[in-house]
Amino acid sequence: MNVLFSSNDNYARHLGVSLYSLLSNNQTEQKINCFVIENEIKSANLNNLRQIVNSFANADLFIIPFSKFKDKLKLDMPWPVSLSCYARLFVSELLPSEIDRVLYLDCDTVITSSLSELWNINLGENVVGAVQDQVAKNVKSAVGLETIDRYFNSGVLLINLKKWREMKIGDRCLQFIDEHAGKVIHHDQGVLNGILKKCWFRLPIKYNVMTIHYMISLSKIMKYYKDESSFYGKEEIALSKKCPTILHFTPSFTNHPWEYNCRHPLRSLYRNILNKTPWKDFPLEKDPNPWYVHLINLRYLYLPIL
Repeated sequence: MNVLFSSNDNYARHLGVSLYSLLSNNQTEQKINCFVIENEIKSANLNNLRQIVNSFANADLFIIPFSKFKDKLKLDMPWPVSLSCYARLFVSELLPSEIDRVLYLDCDTVITSSLSELWNINLGENVVGAVQDQVAKNVKSAVGLETIDRYFNSGVLLINLKKWREMKIGDRCLQFIDEHAGKVIHHDQGVLNGILKKCWFRLPIKYNVMTIHYMISLSKIMKYYKDESSFYGKEEIALSKKCPTILHFTPSFTNHPWEYNCRHPLRSLYRNILNKTPWKDFPLEKDPNPWYVHLINLRYLYLPIL
């Protein structure tokens, strides 16, 4: 099993949590190759990551510097984001040529059980497998999608690297960014949706259960985004919320589990795992959002959405 992460120094401890959760729940796998694309991660934090991986007999860690690829990105971003997010676009160049499949995971994920079933899913001729997300019409249209098209979240990607290379997806992503003058809504996720369109396989939602599903109902989500594409059913969502395979702590209507006042009902999963890592004494952070963001969140949580 090949698993890929990308992180800067600020997210190193969250990567450590995700890494620990992955390895502790997949100890029956014969071998797990953990690849980390690092964007200026300090040596102390890199050593902490090595300490985690070295505590599991079936895992190896490979650190890949991102520095030489940054200049290839011609970005003009009005929205704040780490360049580390774009590293997955260079996956075919960053990983060894003999690797034909890799599972990419965002740093703010927690794995709760075996990933063997996910790893062995047949993607057919699709480039990636991903979980569907819901976004507004303008987000879809900005990357060339129709309102009825499905849109995926790129926080968990099962990548068919052989197909990725054949279709030169990395080069096409960079061209897409250039064509949009370095401004693509939702950053690399928007880029991938714009390029892949019909070339992705919809995974069960249990492999990327995002925060929004814990905060508001499906009917509210549908009204909020006015999404016209077919989505997962209520029963599948309810079961996945109860037993998620991969929990994704996206900042939807609440803050992150490493911050005060997080209302996510499963925030303790992150915090309990953190206490098993070299960052166990790291304190909770202050909520970075201004007061009006909380006011907006409360409006959608507790008032009707017209």
